Amino acid sequence: MSSALTTPAPAPLALTSSAIAQVPSSLTLEGETPVPSPPSSDSGRTHVESTTSSLSPKKGGGSEEDLEKAEMKEEETVARAAAPEFPEGGARAYFAVAGATIVMATTFGMSNSFGVFQSYYNQHQLADYPASTIAWIGSVHLFITFSSSLLSGMLFDKGWYQYQLAFGSVLWLLGIFMLSLSTTYYQIFLSHSVCLGIALGSMFSPSLSTCATYFLKKRSLMLGIAAAGTAIGAIIFPIMLENTFESLGFGGAVRAVGYLMAGLLAIANLITRPRQLPPRPHVPMLPMLGRIVRQKSMWLVCGGSFCVMTGLFIPLFYIVAYSKGSGANPTLAKYSLSVINAAAFFARIISGIIADKCGSFNTVIPSAGLLAAMIFAMLGANTTVGLAFFLILFGCAQGAVISVSAGCYFSLATHPSELGLRGGIGFFFVAVAALIGSPIAGAVLLAAGNNYVAPCCFGGAMSTLGTLLLVLGRQTQVKRRGSNRV
Repeated sequence: MSSALTTPAPAPLALTSSAIAQVPSSLTLEGETPVPSPPSSDSGRTHVESTTSSLSPKKGGGSEEDLEKAEMKEEETVARAAAPEFPEGGARAYFAVAGATIVMATTFGMSNSFGVFQSYYNQHQLADYPASTIAWIGSVHLFITFSSSLLSGMLFDKGWYQYQLAFGSVLWLLGIFMLSLSTTYYQIFLSHSVCLGIALGSMFSPSLSTCATYFLKKRSLMLGIAAAGTAIGAIIFPIMLENTFESLGFGGAVRAVGYLMAGLLAIANLITRPRQLPPRPHVPMLPMLGRIVRQKSMWLVCGGSFCVMTGLFIPLFYIVAYSKGSGANPTLAKYSLSVINAAAFFARIISGIIADKCGSFNTVIPSAGLLAAMIFAMLGANTTVGLAFFLILFGCAQGAVISVSAGCYFSLATHPSELGLRGGIGFFFVAVAALIGSPIAGAVLLAAGNNYVAPCCFGGAMSTLGTLLLVLGRQTQVKRRGSNRV
């Protein structure tokens, strides 16, 4: 969101994640004094405070950089003054969270099961293809998913979510049932990589963004719950497929999963309704995009996410093949992905609670550091006990990273109308990581004669570099907000 020589099992990020975490609860700028919001009879709502201080750049003094910062502050103040209040609850809000959880379980849960498909393809339909070639099916699937998030985020900002969810649901089911009939590489590639990738890209980021429009104080928790849906699906689908491939055959097993997904997606479409945001003065897309790309912290966060995710996908793609050859218990090896995702389920919810209290950066950085350490430690997971510890700790680390990392993008936002665009930009970097991480590791693994030292060192080094970039991104955000709670 895969057993053979190269065993991909995408995860996401569920992303993802991922969750789309917090726009700062006190949206004031460094050096400014917040003006309290007027009292409201609706005590359950969270009001975003606006600022009224004059931020016009002083003429004749200060460097060009100071003038640019003052200009950006003035733009942010205007955007924040127009920001709406957040309901922080209510039936529509919680139904949106439930709908997003179902979408993530149905779609990314299936994507996280690619390891099972990789193993089956290697032994049946695509037995004549090298494992690294089969790995491209999963990598391209994730690349299309995350790269299409940029467009889907822009459409979400324009209020098209209901249509995106319906379109994605129909296309997803079409891809699943066409996959059940596929027997050749190009058929599997078109249905699994292209069709499912476009469908997932049109749904997952907008579903999380919808949750984000209802919550501010509890945003990370709610997005962690939604992201935990990925772990639920990634526990159920691998077990279901592993136990039905033999009895029903490939086509029957995939269709059985498809019927279950049809019911779940129907429920998600029925219960999820986007929030009607109050009208905002029209802000052209290009100036908004320009303000975003001028943020140093945005580039540091995107670069950090790219590096961390490049390393994260390697164990997720290869753990089944590695564990089956490690000498550990065969049953544990067979269900290694399910163990990882079971640990990730709890980590995604707990990390959301911590992020709401401590900040997204303060939560994701130690999680990314643990992730990097566990990728290196994968080389020592060659016994049943060692493998079990690795699966649990890696599952916790990757679950927290996927759940909270997107919150770093969204904590930089000045208005909810930016959430879709910022999510699309951030997930595009994740898309590139998903595209290149597994094939590079597969090529290195093949060149090393199936020795996992080089792939693990590559993945661990990339995640370490990503952690350092996130630390730098946190520092810029601390200076910008004047608070260590970021």
